[in-house]
Amino acid sequence: MTPLKSDKPTGKANGKVILLGEHAVVHGTPALAVALPGRMIVEAEPMDGPITLEVPDWGLTTDASARDDSGKALRDMIGVLGIRPFDMRLTGRTDLPPRSGLGASAALAAASARAIGEMTRNKYDLDTLFRAVQASERVFHGNPSGLDAAVALGGGVISFSVGNGASPTGAPPPPIVVIHSGQEGKTSNMVARVAARMYSYPEDSAQKLEAIGRLAERGTDAIRVWDLPTLGSLMIENHRYLDWFGVSTPALDRACAVAIGAGALGAKLTGGGGGGCAVALVTLEYREAVCASVKAAGFTVVTS
Repeated sequence: MTPLKSDKPTGKANGKVILLGEHAVVHGTPALAVALPGRMIVEAEPMDGPITLEVPDWGLTTDASARDDSGKALRDMIGVLGIRPFDMRLTGRTDLPPRSGLGASAALAAASARAIGEMTRNKYDLDTLFRAVQASERVFHGNPSGLDAAVALGGGVISFSVGNGASPTGAPPPPIVVIHSGQEGKTSNMVARVAARMYSYPEDSAQKLEAIGRLAERGTDAIRVWDLPTLGSLMIENHRYLDWFGVSTPALDRACAVAIGAGALGAKLTGGGGGGCAVALVTLEYREAVCASVKAAGFTVVTS
């Protein structure tokens, strides 16, 4: 994304990739995630009328009086920030695709809240910003774990759990290739699918959720010592569990298989699933080969 040159009040936030632990994290187990730094930028400027929000890259336009989900999310976020209805326009710019498992909605909320703070000269602390993003996320995702909000506002490589919040691993971001499956996902639908699986197979589901949590713990240990082959194998195992819960798709499975066949150390879906993106862990030696292979297979490389 081209760097922004503007004197308007501006907020920035990160996208995210979950390396290990999605869905299980909602039930209290840890997850391992890495930020996609500064991938959402929101500018604020004065404008008559209710607060409006536009993201031209997504074809999104809404305002705080709208009855759609985007309007409600904006209202709920503003409510946490504690500001009166303020005449302003928020304009977002991003290269994150929406509904793709990359934390785009949390990034938009986080960058918007920061831009509002700049516009209104309110110095919001991190806890207030987190609560504002979570209020927005609940509209779209029902019961968000808080991982997306934490990464959007923070950064780096983190271990996250609902009980303990975000803990930096101290590791640098690993080399990854993010691959779009060509289909959009809807997290709330996938959360419902996991819940249905848990209802039908409670013992198997509980065991698998606990196993995913253990994978995230082992992956956190692996990345701290830069054991990328182990991390890659854990990602492959995690994908199998997610497939059992019914949140993978043939396109996501194929994207992972193509990446691994081209030399990736591991690959899995990332985020809610049901579409969206896969993430492949690569070495620098094989990064270009993985990118070329997934493009040849008809997929889009979001970032590498």
